[in-house]
Amino acid sequence: MAVFDTGPIDNRDAPRTTQLTIRLFNTGRLPALVGIEAYSINPPGGGFGNETFYVVELVPLNPVSSPDSSYTLDNVFADLDVFGVRVLTSGLGANDIAVTVLEKDSVGQIIEKHVLEGELSRIQELLFAYVLNGNGNTVKVISTATNTIVTIIPLPAGSGPRRVAITSDGSRAYITNFNDTVTVINTATNTILTTIPLPAGSVPFGIAITPDGSRAYVANAGNSTVTVIDTATNTILTTIPLPAGSNPEAIAITPDGSRAYVANTGNDTVTVIDTATNTILTTILLPAGSTPAEIAITPDGSRAYVSNFGNNTISVITTATNTILTTIPLPAESGPIGIAITPDGSRAYVANFGSDSVTVINTETNEIMTTIPFPTGSFSRGIAITPDGLRAYVTNFSNDTVTVLDTASNAIIATLPAGDTPVGIAITPILLF
Repeated sequence: MAVFDTGPIDNRDAPRTTQLTIRLFNTGRLPALVGIEAYSINPPGGGFGNETFYVVELVPLNPVSSPDSSYTLDNVFADLDVFGVRVLTSGLGANDIAVTVLEKDSVGQIIEKHVLEGELSRIQELLFAYVLNGNGNTVKVISTATNTIVTIIPLPAGSGPRRVAITSDGSRAYITNFNDTVTVINTATNTILTTIPLPAGSVPFGIAITPDGSRAYVANAGNSTVTVIDTATNTILTTIPLPAGSNPEAIAITPDGSRAYVANTGNDTVTVIDTATNTILTTILLPAGSTPAEIAITPDGSRAYVSNFGNNTISVITTATNTILTTIPLPAESGPIGIAITPDGSRAYVANFGSDSVTVINTETNEIMTTIPFPTGSFSRGIAITPDGLRAYVTNFSNDTVTVLDTASNAIIATLPAGDTPVGIAITPILLF
């Protein structure tokens, strides 16, 4: 059992707290039982004593990434001179509970925030990197807290996994496979939930999920289409045809979920899709020979960054006008593929397949900040940044590793074995409430 307590909160000075919000979250993989107690204290002579409990509630919490893994107790009365909150946990997951108490005034504004246990220190424990092994037909799950492999998920022989996207609630990972399927992983159990067959010859590559988690968009390089999957039923909702020869390999969705941007390697274009109607809005022409490989959109949705493998550049697209804002040249033979943007939108990290390096771009000036060299023969391919922005994880196709970067210093802090030809990578979101 664990006991977490705010201790006596003196509420006699302005601004006065009148209500509380108590939030619980199970950060672990085991269930727990949680007791919530709100208490008042009489402050005789300036001292504190005589606790009186006025709220007592018992709540079961399921493991992380499953339904009912979190609980919010809102509008708890606190218009008292001295009060406190105590949380008692029991069960197998007793030590994995994050507790936050928010003090609010009479109009609901937050006055004070109390992190009783784990909300900040356990953020890394909540994050897992899902790494696809293209030739090994496996998914390696890495704990970003310890940089160790926590499990290996086998895929059917011949799958040839390519890209992975994780739902916004962190509950499922969707994986595109060279054998014309999409595998759906239950991230709570790290087992295959279902397999979605696509038409023969689709050769799916890029995949992105709408912010509300309702649909997955798959870029099919083989037949120049985009498949839209209903994630509630894991069935195909519709198929959007692109011009013949487009050969789309990457896709990203704007933060508001209104548009999907598709990078087409076959005809050097970016297709913009209206996700409300699933029709093509416009097509953005890139310079001939660009061969766009990946695409990432800034957190504010204002720009899309496209890595061009063919001409060693990054195209920056203004999404308001769907025009090219600027082109950032990279060193010759860089061969950029993977691209990811930090959660604060300040930097773009580019994995250079051709030059065994990662380029860091300042997105305010669209200039190169630094280039981080990797061991020769790494052939860096995929990249993902933790949602707290502290680290970047890079898959190295040729030497079967994942490199971990500290984004504050841009130094390599770990190199992890990652199985046979690691390609796509995605990291689970932070789910505190």
